[in-house]
Amino acid sequence: MKTLGFIPTGKFAEVSITGHYCPLNCPMCRGKWLRGMITATSPAELVQLGRSLRKKGIEGILISGGLGIDGKLPLRPFASAIRELKGMGFFISVHTGVVGEEEAKLLSTARVDLADYELILDEEAIRTAKSLKLTPEDFVRGMELLVESSIEVVPHITVGLPGSREKWFEDAANIIRELGIRRSVVLVFIPTPDTPFEDQEPPSLDKVVEVTRVLSRSSKVSLGCMRPPWMKKRLDSALKGLVDRIANPHPSIRLDIVHACCSIPEELIGRFL
Repeated sequence: MKTLGFIPTGKFAEVSITGHYCPLNCPMCRGKWLRGMITATSPAELVQLGRSLRKKGIEGILISGGLGIDGKLPLRPFASAIRELKGMGFFISVHTGVVGEEEAKLLSTARVDLADYELILDEEAIRTAKSLKLTPEDFVRGMELLVESSIEVVPHITVGLPGSREKWFEDAANIIRELGIRRSVVLVFIPTPDTPFEDQEPPSLDKVVEVTRVLSRSSKVSLGCMRPPWMKKRLDSALKGLVDRIANPHPSIRLDIVHACCSIPEELIGRFL
């Protein structure tokens, strides 16, 4: 299997619609992971940013941000602006958070291409890592609603979530297979400084490989951008050939590069070379 490197610069932009603020402020990162994103905190600002990015040759935009205490991205005020971005010719993906019927309809109406969807099927991990009063069934139902709305879904599965049990990844693989999902993304827990989990050990390399093998029986798998920097070289080497995409690969791993997020559909890779 040929493995490609995916680096979301040059032709792809990552935008937070909540700025650097995260209402949920969960113990995983306390909003720190938003700090590297471009910010556009109003619909007008998002449209203006889109016009500027298009002039610079940007082809795709990931819309993300801090989640609310309900685990959802505040999409409603931005739906028309996102549709306007689609009219400019952008490929649009969204870090949706958990989705209900309203969000699925909004995303469909806005003509979003792809949902980057965090999937957690362990109730203790949902409580401990994310501080959410949700169930695994809520996460699954969100995926089902997106699929029913004809939005491509790419579940993101984090290995080593605080509070998680060992075997929920097999449940995830089964659901991915049942829903006919084409691709999933493996992420690796990072102990983030100045958070409650800063001293928690990340999962072993063997564990990440094991989960990747399980998921690869149900879909193609990308190694996503969230993984501890000190594990990158060994992890990227171990998974090259098992996954067909590695986000932000270690410099020692020589790969052909695609300038996009690692979840984009296969048929659109040519736009981002």
